[in-house]
Amino acid sequence: MQRDFSRPALLIAAACGGMLIAADPLQAGIPVSTIFIVDDDCSVNVAVSRLLEAAGFGVRSFTSAGALLADKNAHDADCLVLDVHLPDMNGFELQRRLAAAGSSTPVVVITAHDDAMHRRGARDIGAFAYLTKPFSSLSLVDAVTRAVAARR
Repeated sequence: MQRDFSRPALLIAAACGGMLIAADPLQAGIPVSTIFIVDDDCSVNVAVSRLLEAAGFGVRSFTSAGALLADKNAHDADCLVLDVHLPDMNGFELQRRLAAAGSSTPVVVITAHDDAMHRRGARDIGAFAYLTKPFSSLSLVDAVTRAVAARR
């Protein structure tokens, strides 16, 4: 079997008959949850994408709400990591539009501007988690993992 070198390998170790076996879940045919990231800050977008890929998720990233809405697979995510401040509309409006179109994808809200209005906005759209930048890698992976598990 050829290895796909276009994404970082995630090694999962499992005890099997006294041996330790490592496998890349995508190469082994293990279903991978797809996370959509919407953040206009390219450095955050890339960092979050790499972190979630390393944690074993499939990732698609967008730099605007319009780019996600224009995508024919906009409703196929298992979880949406959504920045509040986007160039074309705020993340709360994006989530309202997705929900109006029938999406029930869980949302993890990320923001650099923590205040009562943003926390209330996240609550109003039913966000699964609300994280303020800078957040720890562990808190994001945990929030996304829990959101994906709750959806199933």
